[in-house]
Amino acid sequence: MPTTDPTPSPQIAVVTGASRGIGLAVVQLLDELGWEVYGCGRSEAEQLSWLTRCRNVHYLSTDLSTAEGCEAMAQWVQSSAVQVDMLVHNAGSFVSDSILNAPDKQMENLMALNVYSAYRLSRSLHPMLCKSPRPYVFTLCSVASLKAYPGGASYCMSKFALLGLTKMLRAEWLSDGIAVSALLPGAVFTDSWAGSPWPEERLMPPKDVAEVILHAYHASPRTVFEEIVLRPMQGDL
Repeated sequence: MPTTDPTPSPQIAVVTGASRGIGLAVVQLLDELGWEVYGCGRSEAEQLSWLTRCRNVHYLSTDLSTAEGCEAMAQWVQSSAVQVDMLVHNAGSFVSDSILNAPDKQMENLMALNVYSAYRLSRSLHPMLCKSPRPYVFTLCSVASLKAYPGGASYCMSKFALLGLTKMLRAEWLSDGIAVSALLPGAVFTDSWAGSPWPEERLMPPKDVAEVILHAYHASPRTVFEEIVLRPMQGDL
C-alpha cells in the first residue's frame, strides 16, 4: 500500500510587539496563511480580543525592555518551537523629546526596548534560525533611522542604532544563510499617531508593511532586500 506524506509542518514566526499596530498586522497575515506564530507584547492575553479569532497564534505577555523579559521570551520559544523561520523585531515605542529636555532615563529606556530587545533575542534565537531552510530576520526601523529631525532625539538615535544592528546582523550572519532586512517605514496608522491631526487616509495602513515583509520572505533565496523604505503616497508628515 502506498504511503502518503505526512502533513508538512507549518512555518514558524516570532513577532515582537505583536499586540497592536504593525506587529498585529504581521501576526494576523501569517496566521491567515497557516503559519505558526509566537508573539509577545506588554498587554495581557485576556485583553486581546483578536487572539481568540486566530488559529495558530501563541502569545506571551512580557516586557522586552528588560533582560529578564527577553530571556523569558527566548526560553518560551525554545521550549515550544522546533525552529524559527521568520523573526520580526517590531517591539518599540515612540517619544517626542530633545537632547536637552529629555527626562532622566528616557533615552536609556527607549534604547532598551527599541534596540537591546532585538539584540538580545537575535543572539538567543540564532541557533533556531539556523535550523530553518529559509531563515529571515526583519527589523522595524524607520525613516527616522535615516534622517534626524528636531523633537525626535531619543527616538531617532534609537532607530539609527537599530539600523546599525541590522547591518551587523546582515554582515555577520551572511555565512549562516540568514537573510536580514531593515524596514524603514514613514508614518503608519498605529497608536503612535493617536490624537494627531492627520486623518487615517494620510498615513499608511499597517497591513501594507506586513505584506512587504511577506513579499521579501518569499523572494528567491538568491535575493535579499537589505533596506526597504516605505512612505505615505503624499510624502512624509
